[in-house]
This record gives sequence, C-alpha cells and structure tokens, in this order.
Amino acid sequence: MTAQNGSRINHLILGFSVGTITSYILWSLPAVNSESALMLTFFNLFFTFTIFPLNGSLKRKTFLLLIGNFLGLLWNWVFSLLVYGVTDSFEVSFNASHMILIPLLNLAWIVTFWSVSLSVLVSSKDRMAEVTI
Repeated sequence: MTAQNGSRINHLILGFSVGTITSYILWSLPAVNSESALMLTFFNLFFTFTIFPLNGSLKRKTFLLLIGNFLGLLWNWVFSLLVYGVTDSFEVSFNASHMILIPLLNLAWIVTFWSVSLSVLVSSKDRMAEVTI
C-alpha cells in the first residue's frame, strides 16, 4: 500500500466518523424533524464515500461536509416554513405534494452541493499544481 492510498483510507475513516457523529447529533436534537435527520444522514454517507477518498486537504473536506449539513438544515427549515405557510393560507392539505416534493428538492440541493464540492477540491488541487511549477 502506498502512502497516498493510506492517506485516502485515513481520510475516508475520519470522514465517516465525522459524518456519523454529525448524524447522531442531528437525530438526538428535538428541533430537527426525522425527515431532515434522515436526509442529512443520507447526505453524510453519500458525501463521505464519494468526496473523502479524493485528493485534497482533510480540513477542506471536513469543512465542506459540515457546511453541507448546515445548508441541509437551513434548506429543510425554509421548506417546512413554506409548507406551513401554504397550508395555513390556502387551508388545503399539502401532504401529497409534500411527499413528492421533499425527496426531489432534497436530491436537487444534495447533487448541487456535491458538484460544487468537487469543483472546490479540483480547484484547490490545480492551485497546488500551479504553486509547485
């Protein structure tokens, strides 16, 4: 095993640990509903297993994971306010639309944040290459 592969495995293990701890904290907070906690647990696993094995600094990857969790909480909070507002204003049941929209909108922000994170990691790698040249 080369040093670079060992570093990637260490990053993956640390990323999985940070993702697990963050997910556990989210599940234990009473202010976070179960839909948000489940979606952020999925995000943590997906992000950890796709981003942490890549090249890049461990600090940057961990920071991106924590920023992603914060954005996910913010996104779900704003969306729940929207749902409550629509339900209260129009006095209609929004359950069917809510059940369909929540996974699609969560998927949209997860994929967007994941691709931006890949861009950040690649741009930092390119900057490092320019410095060494």
